[in-house]
Amino acid sequence: MGSSTIITSLRMGAYAMYGIVLGALAFGLYRGVNRQKEIFDSYRLTLDNNAITREQHKTPTITISNTDVIEIVKNSNGSFTLKGNSPVNVIGVPSQIDDYEKLEKSLAEIRKISLKSSEPFLQKFSVLLSILTIGLMSAVYISKDKIIVGVSETILLLVLGYSFFEIQRSKNIDSKTQKGMWWLILVTVSFIGVMYYKLTGQY
Repeated sequence: MGSSTIITSLRMGAYAMYGIVLGALAFGLYRGVNRQKEIFDSYRLTLDNNAITREQHKTPTITISNTDVIEIVKNSNGSFTLKGNSPVNVIGVPSQIDDYEKLEKSLAEIRKISLKSSEPFLQKFSVLLSILTIGLMSAVYISKDKIIVGVSETILLLVLGYSFFEIQRSKNIDSKTQKGMWWLILVTVSFIGVMYYKLTGQY
């Protein structure tokens, strides 16, 4: 098999992988929306004299001692964020929760509630970041400019790596979503392979 045949096969494989990735993203989004609805409906928050406990389908139970609550934030959309003494001990409370006024009063008795007028950056621009990620994927596979490929690949790897790390350590994301994120390793290997061949002029 000649080198040109190998390169052609690599190109076809790369485009096929790109199509698979986009298809997987679309399918994953559809499944994810349905799964998140089921998880949202199972949400349960319990407050007692000693601790705050959040239970939710297919996610680890989070319990924060009242004395370990370092901050309670009321977000601009009415939801609450309860922060414990560890970065992974964070409880999100949706604004749609029952007995909202009673809950707010109970939380204020544990610790003073601070107000946040704006959403976190990643949450506020989540759609934009998703579009940016797809754009970076497209640049890696489609562009023939080595600088564009190298810069896009570097940013993409940082984004994928950060997303994988944050999702795996979060207690607010269901186990099925966390396990499903391991496919990013296959995608990352594909990106690295495409970048290698393009930067070495073999693509």
